[in-house]
Amino acid sequence: MTYLSINKIDNVIEIAELVYGSTGSGIKKQPEIFIEQLSNYLEDFKIAERYSVNILHKYINKFSQEEKAELIALMWLGRGMSDGQLEDFQNLLKQVVELIPEKYATSYIIDRPLLAKYLRDGLQKLNIWTSALS
Repeated sequence: MTYLSINKIDNVIEIAELVYGSTGSGIKKQPEIFIEQLSNYLEDFKIAERYSVNILHKYINKFSQEEKAELIALMWLGRGMSDGQLEDFQNLLKQVVELIPEKYATSYIIDRPLLAKYLRDGLQKLNIWTSALS
C-alpha cells in the first residue's frame, strides 16, 4: 500500500467493531488510546449504547481518494475476490478506481457490516501484521 497507513487501517477496524460489533477471532485486547479517546468523544455528545456510523463516516471521509481506493481494494481482497498476492491487490486497486465513483467511496466502505473482518483478512493475505490482528 502506498497511501494508506497501517495505523489508519487499525483505526478503521476499531471503529467498525464499535459500530457493527466484533466479528473477529473472539480474542479481546486492551482498548487502545485511540478507542478511549473516541469513547470519551461519544460520551461527551451523549451518543447512547450503539456507536454511531456517522463517526466512522467522518473518519473515513477525511481520507484522500487514494487512501479510500486502497481501503476498498484491501476490503475486496479480504472478501476473497483474489488469492491475496501483491499483484492481486494492485489489480483490485485498478478495479476500484474504474468501478467506484469517488463521491461514493466513503458510503461504499461504511455500508459493509463485516468491514473489520474483511480488512483483517485482507491484511493477513498480504502478510501484514497489525495490532488489529492480535
